[in-house]
Amino acid sequence: MKKSIFFASLTLLSSAVFAQDEYDAIRFSQTYQQGTARSIAMGGAFGALGGDISCLSSNPAGMSIYKRGEFTFTPQFVNVNSESTINGQQASDSKFSFKIANVGFVQANYNAEKSGFKGWSWGIAYNRLMDFNSKEYIYGCNDNGSMLDNWSNQVNGMNPDYLGEESVGAELAYKCQLLECKNNGDYYNAHEKGWFDQTVYGYGEYQKNRIKTKGGHNSWDFAFSGNYNDIVYFGASIGLETLRYKSTNIYSEDASSLSDIEYNDWRFKRNFDIKAAGINLKTGVIVKPVNFLRFGAAIHTPTWFSGIEDKFYATMECDYKTGDKFTSITEDDVLIKYNLQTPFKAIASAAFIAPGVGLLSFDYEYVNYSQAKFETEDFEDDAYADVNQMIKNVYRSTHNLRVGGEVKVSPFCSLRAGYAMYGNPDESIKGNYERMVGSFGVGLGNEDIFFDLTGSYHHYKTTKLLYDTQFYDIKNKYVYITMTFGVRF
Repeated sequence: MKKSIFFASLTLLSSAVFAQDEYDAIRFSQTYQQGTARSIAMGGAFGALGGDISCLSSNPAGMSIYKRGEFTFTPQFVNVNSESTINGQQASDSKFSFKIANVGFVQANYNAEKSGFKGWSWGIAYNRLMDFNSKEYIYGCNDNGSMLDNWSNQVNGMNPDYLGEESVGAELAYKCQLLECKNNGDYYNAHEKGWFDQTVYGYGEYQKNRIKTKGGHNSWDFAFSGNYNDIVYFGASIGLETLRYKSTNIYSEDASSLSDIEYNDWRFKRNFDIKAAGINLKTGVIVKPVNFLRFGAAIHTPTWFSGIEDKFYATMECDYKTGDKFTSITEDDVLIKYNLQTPFKAIASAAFIAPGVGLLSFDYEYVNYSQAKFETEDFEDDAYADVNQMIKNVYRSTHNLRVGGEVKVSPFCSLRAGYAMYGNPDESIKGNYERMVGSFGVGLGNEDIFFDLTGSYHHYKTTKLLYDTQFYDIKNKYVYITMTFGVRF
């Protein structure tokens, strides 16, 4: 029963709310370089640079670049705009939010006079890895189909008492009399001939879908690093990752202007509340063969999320032209618990530095999303065999690129810019669906105190499945304003 509930939930999640690239495996595995304003301004390309607290979540060897201790605090403002297109009709929505992107502390112990092992550093940092805050709005007329068609096809041949095991939506629609069962399993919906002896059929209803999500994927990293002769820097960190994902989705169909359809409108509301915690290990090295050149490499083990709590409930309301009204709800909140292993990551980096003038830095990141894997809490591999095979079939490796530069315009002011491209992990979506990130920032301060301000812009588009064969396109635009306040000691 646990397995069937999970697949019912996953099917509902994919067919009615999100597309395949929004499965939990991808949602919890994808991260984008965030952290301090300086790091964001330079596209997150800090794998070979170090000396920034955000490196605890990317290459912990960079912490041993520090010669002094440091504390940072980074608030961030985010505005998300989503533009959808369905059946040639466009709609949009936006959401503004505030969050803390980074808090970090590093204690450095360095002795320039020593040869060999010159020092070590330890640090603790909170970095935001992924932001789930968004609002989507889809609106358009459909002359060819309805979500009711999808549900009646899904449950054809089933006993009405067990509809919830196949489709929660079909179960609630049946209770609201939008579906009727005849002849021991033949289902008719309110758009078809035969539904309560209806003699006409047709479409033309207005479909509306609102999705509001919030939450984030965060990491607390505890790191230790060392410095050998100012040439080789090495480090490791234990990452404790937490995430919270909450989604409210309201789908409706309005036929109030259509005389051949018996209902005025119906609304299907779903709520998801997912909480998880996991652990991983990050190791890295930076080599400085000459003063103007650095190379870096880092490996991130998979994150093991254990005991993920996935809570779901749904309601449906329907108003008929006869004046009848029906409401149905899931009997209890559905609580699913499972484990997830995300893919490992490998990062290769290079940086060119002109002291007192500026620098240029590059990161390449490899992630194979087909390696994500679900398990039950008692590690039964076969319980999620089908969905794990689907992950292997649908998802692929991505090659993520980040580049950033900094120019020192005065002893107290630096200008920064960056660009990043994150590949599309979904094999089934063809075309240019990468996530593009552009950023620009300014840094002010001296050796003891500093303030960094950055503006960054994320843009990506994708195709999502509303239900059955009804797709829609969506473009997401994120604008981040990030500020870091820091002191050195």
